[in-house]
Amino acid sequence: AIDNLGKGAAGQAVQNANLMSGFSQDYGLELLSVK
Repeated sequence: AIDNLGKGAAGQAVQNANLMSGFSQDYGLELLSVK
């Protein structure tokens, strides 16, 4: 399930929080992705 965190509602919530906080939209998302 960790692989899907960047896609669904979780990823969208992170993007929205980053936009409201002035961060880039992908801030923190790379920490959730499994490389």
